[in-house]
Amino acid sequence: MNEPDAQRPVQAPAFDADALAELADLFGRPRLMELLGVLDHEIAIRLDPPASEAARLASDAHILVSSSGALSFHRLSGACAALEQACLSGAEIAAPLGAAVHAARQARNAIATLRGV
Repeated sequence: MNEPDAQRPVQAPAFDADALAELADLFGRPRLMELLGVLDHEIAIRLDPPASEAARLASDAHILVSSSGALSFHRLSGACAALEQACLSGAEIAAPLGAAVHAARQARNAIATLRGV
């Protein structure tokens, strides 16, 4: 007998808590909170709403790949990498864009919680 939850894929958290704790130890909590604020702003200006032209969208996604990955938001980083590749290759971008926007919302929600905003 299948339970309803057993049929749903398990999603990774929006960020890697252990890596973020290491960054807090390295930079100090106040600086990490500042960096998370910068990331939140970058997400907002690049994906809320996303650009309509593929070249700009690829550039915005590229910027978010590294900035989100550096702060342990790996789901967002991966989604943005897939979006960038889709834009650059001329592939259909609806699905990767949807995934990136969804990951961006989750990341922003997580950042707000972490920052106590």
